Amino acid sequence: AMKNMTEIMAFGEAFLRDWYRKIDSKAPFAELAKLTVGEELVVDFPNNPLDMAGFERWYAGQCRDFCGEHCIHSIKVSEKADAIEIFSEITWRAKNNTGETIELYPNVTLRLDPVHRMVFYYGCVDRPTK
Repeated sequence: AMKNMTEIMAFGEAFLRDWYRKIDSKAPFAELAKLTVGEELVVDFPNNPLDMAGFERWYAGQCRDFCGEHCIHSIKVSEKADAIEIFSEITWRAKNNTGETIELYPNVTLRLDPVHRMVFYYGCVDRPTK
């Protein structure tokens, strides 16, 4: 079991870094979509729950309006009965089209189906700042 957990932790960390590498480099949406369960995906953003189509529109807007980078502070991978859960504390630093700097402090949870390792839940909450 120990070896399995080590493998899952390594997988989870690499998965999360790849997820945000795709977003930060404005990869085609299809590259993100293929890491998910597709139409069944639940995107749980603060006051803004999205389905797959909504997520695609959100992503297009992000790519159009911002240039940014997700700085990953911590990653915690755990195995639940029905999911591989990847929790991460992130700072997003970006500039919008007018050159204004924006900083957000999301705590992000990705849940992946343990068999196919596809994202079925992508949620974030704002981390309280001091």
